[in-house]
Amino acid sequence: MTKATFPEYFPNWAVSNLVGLLLLAIAFYIPAFSRKSWGLLMILASVVNAYIMATDPGCYIEFGVLAVPPMQRFIYSRYYARPELIVLPIAFCQFLIGVELLFDERSPRLRKIALGSLIIFFIGLVFLGIGSAFPSSLLYALTMAKCWPKLTKTKSKVD
Repeated sequence: MTKATFPEYFPNWAVSNLVGLLLLAIAFYIPAFSRKSWGLLMILASVVNAYIMATDPGCYIEFGVLAVPPMQRFIYSRYYARPELIVLPIAFCQFLIGVELLFDERSPRLRKIALGSLIIFFIGLVFLGIGSAFPSSLLYALTMAKCWPKLTKTKSKVD
């Protein structure tokens, strides 16, 4: 295993953070567009993760050297033996969340579940450190919070 360094990941890191800043800025003005963009990104991420898991599952281990120490221990222990047990369910959830965000007109409740799930997911990515393009995942979590549905006043019926 080769030791990865930040300069190797800089282009991906820069793009991830720029996309994060852009979608966060868009979320302030057009949250629905930002939310739908994230829906498409989540669907694409799920396809890419499933494809990579099928063709080169070891690549997920490479990012371990850039993770914070507790996450490194996790990656190089149980995770190393069977990464598909974690990555494939994550890819499946990414797909479901992406579909919900892309076609979210049906249920504000499902939209909140999808956005809340992504906030938790993105905060969890922080522990992967620079390998997850830190601090982009925090920008993503903020974007999900900004895309949260607005409270609407309901009229009560008095009979």
